[in-house]
Amino acid sequence: MGSTASNKPLILICCTPIYGHLMPIRAIGKELIARGYEVTFVTGSSYRSIIESIGASFVPLSGYGDFTEEDFPKRWPIRETLPEGPVQLTFDMEEIFLKSLTSQHEAEQTALKILSDKYSGRPIIVVTESAYLGSLPTAAGAPGIQPAATLGIGIVPVVISSIDHPPFGPGLPPDSTPEGRERNKAMNESIQKQFLAQPNSTFRKLLAELGATDPDIPFFFDAMYMLPNRFLQMCIPSIEYPRSDLPESIRFAGGLPKGHRDTYANPPSWWDEIVTNKTKKIVLVSQGTLTLNFTDLVLPTLTGLKDREDILVVVALGKEGRALPGGTTVPANARIADFIPFDDVLPYCAVFVSNGGYGALQHAIGHSVPLVIGGTTEDKPEIAARAEWAGIAVNMRTATPSPEVVLAAVDEIFSNPKYKERAKVLEAEMATFDPMEIVVKNIEELAAGKP
Repeated sequence: MGSTASNKPLILICCTPIYGHLMPIRAIGKELIARGYEVTFVTGSSYRSIIESIGASFVPLSGYGDFTEEDFPKRWPIRETLPEGPVQLTFDMEEIFLKSLTSQHEAEQTALKILSDKYSGRPIIVVTESAYLGSLPTAAGAPGIQPAATLGIGIVPVVISSIDHPPFGPGLPPDSTPEGRERNKAMNESIQKQFLAQPNSTFRKLLAELGATDPDIPFFFDAMYMLPNRFLQMCIPSIEYPRSDLPESIRFAGGLPKGHRDTYANPPSWWDEIVTNKTKKIVLVSQGTLTLNFTDLVLPTLTGLKDREDILVVVALGKEGRALPGGTTVPANARIADFIPFDDVLPYCAVFVSNGGYGALQHAIGHSVPLVIGGTTEDKPEIAARAEWAGIAVNMRTATPSPEVVLAAVDEIFSNPKYKERAKVLEAEMATFDPMEIVVKNIEELAAGKP
């Protein structure tokens, strides 16, 4: 578990059991352990080995909240039949995230008891990933073991309500003009009272069942940010919409910690071709870890770019063991791998074709690589909208673009230098932050009782 010091606070990290959420939080935990902190994780039981491998203790989720993204089709078969966008997002928030709250809370209380019994008197700081809602009941006054403080970590776009932008979901840009603020206010009220009224009702019901006593519990999107003592958004300010009404407890950490993923131990046989390339433009394409239908984005990209002798396409399928559908013809200018760490390949890339994962966006900014984004599920429309608004991406506004649309978008990045120039500006901004130093500073301040 690394060197420890009894005067350091104990760290309890709680995370949604989805691979794309867990891996950046695991990187934070790994670095905290290297700095001498004793770290315990609460997350899905399937992830025990990858958590214990970094030297952390592990308390698994059980019951409703114990799943991975691989379980979605079997656990929630109706999800695939729902329209993408707000309808599917509403379903996800209630069925996947909110209804997991109780089992998350129970596992967290188990972990707090283990730590309290073993280390009587030492402060415990709960570090909770924003989509993990099990830390909110005690923050709202529910009985149980109370940590010294709770630090929220944002590894998805900020969803808190604001007078300066419309509600989260459809991917609309901010507008802080008087007319825009009137529109934003009306839209926020409408979506809270209509589309998201049922999930919010479920949130309040679950908190009440657990004994929460706070009479002023915010709307559930806002509660993720307002109930923790502090909240760190793991991005630079320039990739998030400005909010004049952002609470002071929310700070920016500049991005995800770099260089703490496991070493790329088994690169593919063609890897030297990427590392030594000096003549071709390398285009990376990935659909992340959740979207498994490679006909959506990967195959259109391969087809759209197959005749370009000036381009080398690198396909990252997202997880070890994945493969393209049987019978897929791989063009001569394409190289396929089941898993490639983005930080290993992006330094050689000119464009990143992505379905809009938040981690992918952060990695691209860290290497000043412009993006072509095609994603319409989960939070993808909002991520695509932010990247477009920040000037570093072409937003295709569809998760299933034609090969011609992908080709046109890639050529737009190549032909217009504004995307690369803007990407360099954001990379320089990111370089002014030290995410782990900010995480540690906030943990220590919370442990010392600073508000």
